[in-house]
This record gives sequence, C-alpha cells and structure tokens, in this order.
Amino acid sequence: MQWTERQLPEGDEVFLDHVGWFVADLDGAKAQLERLGFQVSVENVHMNMGADGVQRPSGTINRLSILGLGYLEFLGARGETPLADQHRAQLGRYEGLHLMAFNSADVPAEAPRLAAEGFTPLEAVDMRRPVQLPDGDHDGHFSVLRVPPGVMAEGRVQWCGHHSPDLVWHESQTTHPNGISALTGALWVVDDVNEALDRYSRFLRKPAKRLGVGAGCVSLERGMLIFAEPSRAADFAPGLAVRTTPFGGAVFLRADQLDAARACLNSNAIPFEDMAGSVLIRPAHGLGSTLILHEGATPPGL
Repeated sequence: MQWTERQLPEGDEVFLDHVGWFVADLDGAKAQLERLGFQVSVENVHMNMGADGVQRPSGTINRLSILGLGYLEFLGARGETPLADQHRAQLGRYEGLHLMAFNSADVPAEAPRLAAEGFTPLEAVDMRRPVQLPDGDHDGHFSVLRVPPGVMAEGRVQWCGHHSPDLVWHESQTTHPNGISALTGALWVVDDVNEALDRYSRFLRKPAKRLGVGAGCVSLERGMLIFAEPSRAADFAPGLAVRTTPFGGAVFLRADQLDAARACLNSNAIPFEDMAGSVLIRPAHGLGSTLILHEGATPPGL
C-alpha cells in the first residue's frame, strides 16, 4: 500500500479524503463520538452557491471529526431536497457508512474523464459551510463532484476539492483524546467483487488488485479501499455481520499509540476487542460500522 504523509494530493495522486456515516440522530452521534474519544465539530448546514450568487441549503447537515490526515463526517437530513431524499433512502437500508469522498489536485477536471468512462457526472457544486475556530467564524469553501444516484451502488461516492484547507485542518481541530490521527481505508461488502473493482478502478484511475477469490482492493496514494463478497468480509473485519449488500462494513483508522487508544476507550466504558496488531470496535458502538484502529499506514493484514 502506498502512503503519502501530506494533506492534499499533487500531480495525478488520489487521496481518500473522508468517509461519511448517515445517521438518524446527529446529536446522539456527537455524544457517542465523544465517548469514543473524538473531538466533534458544531453542527454545520451545507449550502450550495447558485449561479445567481445566492446560497441555498443543500438538504444535509453534518458534524465532523477532523483528523491530522482526512476526516470523518456524520450526516443528517433537513428539508425537502434531492440530497435530503437520498440520505433518507439510504438510511432506510441501514445506519452507518454510506459516503466516500476522494480528492485530487483538480476535482472539477475529473468530470470529462468520468463522463468518458460512463459515470455521467453532475455539474461540480460550489459548496460552503461555516467553520468555527478559536478566532471566530470562517467560510469553508469546497468543490464537490457527484454522480447521479444509483451510479455508485454503495452510496454517495464523490470527489471533494478543498479551497480552504487551512480552515478545515486547523490545529485546534485535529487532536483527539483517543490519539487517532489518520483515515487509512474502508471496507465495502459487495455481491460481485470483480464488478466493484473494475468500476472503482475506472472511477479513481488507479489499478485494482485481487486478494484471492471474492476480495480485492484499490490502493490510492493515501488510503485503501477493500471490497469483499459476504463470504470473505470477516477476513478483513473479524466477526462482521453483513446486514445487506452493498454494505459499508468497516473504517480503518491510524492510532499513534494503540495503548493510548485502549486507555481512552476503557475510561469511557467503550467495549473493544484486541486483534492481531489492531483494536476492533463493533458496529453497535461505531455508529453502525466497525472501526478498526491500528498503528502505521496500512490496514492490518494487508
């Protein structure tokens, strides 16, 4: 697995920028995240900037846990918009991991390539959200490139470009009691791993690798995507109960020191399991998806 210790990609690099959970109760999610040892942002309302210069609510609200590299997003729906409707439809399937966002050096420039590959990308969205920092409120600015619902069966799979990274990854936001410092990967359970690997390889312009029968991965310059059919899912997230397919089964996170992470979880009475070189938190305590904490850049076993 490749690993680039840098916040933003350069050249033809692609990073796993962030992953997102769809949740029914955003305040409840905040409380659980704090028990898990994360610092959590205030509630943000997503706004889209129209061609007329007017900002309008997109239909989603979120809270964030900003890591040193990458971040975790927790989304709720508000209002009646296509984006809010998509959120509610996915939440009806399960609560947990439904979103992956990737970053490249020029996100809007990915659109022609995606169109040529048959992904029919939507027009890039100029998105804003408030960012509260110790010195006051700021306006975070992003470019978001999405594809129509259903094109990526796993959920909301998109590209996200940052125009104000100094606000998003401000030093006041990136330190967490659990010592988690980076997003390193995600596991998706799918019915046809060969189809998923081919599709994501084309979507991300990176090669896929088979990991035996029924599993494979796409390795980015920062972050790894693992795809497994139900019979192989437990090889990557031991004991995983596959509720449906496709299913966001697990998120991999780098902890600077696993002993410190264990101490934080113990202090907040969060159950966990020690695996070979990692700590596993079950979906009941991980907001619907397994959390696997490990040291180093590579998810365990890969």
